[in-house]
Amino acid sequence: MLVTFIVAGIAIAVPLSLYVYAKLITEKPKYYILKGSKLHRKAEKHIRLLHEAYQPSWWCPFGAAQTVVRQVLRDCPSLPFIREIVEYTDGGCAGIDWMIPDGTNENTPIVVFLPGITGSTHDSSYILHAVCEAADQGWRSVVVNPRGLGGVSLRNKKTYNACYSDDIAHVLKIINERFPNSKKLACGFSMGGMILWHYLSRYGEKAQVDGAMIISSPWDPFDASESIERFFPRLIFNRFLANNLINIVKPYRSLFEDIVDFEKVLSAKTVREFDTAFVCPLFGYPKIDDYFHEAALHPKVDKIQVPIVALNSIDDCFSPIESIPLDEISQSPNVLSIITSHGGHTAFMSSANPNARGLVERLLHQWGTMIFENQPEEQFEINELVRAQG
Repeated sequence: MLVTFIVAGIAIAVPLSLYVYAKLITEKPKYYILKGSKLHRKAEKHIRLLHEAYQPSWWCPFGAAQTVVRQVLRDCPSLPFIREIVEYTDGGCAGIDWMIPDGTNENTPIVVFLPGITGSTHDSSYILHAVCEAADQGWRSVVVNPRGLGGVSLRNKKTYNACYSDDIAHVLKIINERFPNSKKLACGFSMGGMILWHYLSRYGEKAQVDGAMIISSPWDPFDASESIERFFPRLIFNRFLANNLINIVKPYRSLFEDIVDFEKVLSAKTVREFDTAFVCPLFGYPKIDDYFHEAALHPKVDKIQVPIVALNSIDDCFSPIESIPLDEISQSPNVLSIITSHGGHTAFMSSANPNARGLVERLLHQWGTMIFENQPEEQFEINELVRAQG
């Protein structure tokens, strides 16, 4: 009988404690931008989540837990994508997947999604749910899969890395030539956001998008690597990602053996070790430090010339808060940084249901609407209220 009471007490106390904790940590996101700038004024009006408290899922408030739960428990809805093969000028190719809702025309806005380090269209729930959000708004979307992923084999000795932006530049050129009258928003998750950032910093005002979003992107690879090499992140995340990277390139051993030491590649236990063994020799970096220096986002804030929002969480081990260049962002008229206390890596759950709409989808809706429609504040508030009630 005593044991029964103890078990019952624990069964009540643990969920109640988590619920109370989630309530206690609920707070508005912090955000940084050049005060008084045009983008600041527009964001203040149209990005409602800046003024609302973010409460993480009551049973899963911790960053690492949210990251795992979203990865493991969130579904991957089957969507009617249309596959297109893009031919690159160096002889390589990749698959891009179009989602075209009913009622589109030549002026329909387009959202271009870039997955994370080992992600592709059909196995990345964060991409699929964002695509669903775009479709709910009536927007076209296209997922740009990295080379060698998404069911398209490598043709040559070229893959991808965090700062290689030639491929996304090529895809955006194709999209703009095909849909010159459509506004475009690019949205990159994690390393996909790093690639997007480098594209934007490289092209400046000539970037072929009207706006951009980066979600949970690491700002400094040195800090990010050190963070995920600590005991718990190394155990849960780092080894898993390293294994995924190895599995991606393993079928192409004969293709790369004259460039890289494949035994070192196969023995990599961390992302840094994989980058050292594979990415550096393949892309001509003498040392891992050279690659990390070029891949860093924080020195390039002043090169961004289109409106971009960056969403990060303090409890994301992949993007340590100290890496975010808040001083530089606060002087930029084009960069808005939103930082939550909780949310993990690309997770940002706000419901008990891991499949439910979260902060990322809300931001995509609000930011995309601001970029695409420039609608009056009053109409935006009505639309958001209807969307929330629905």
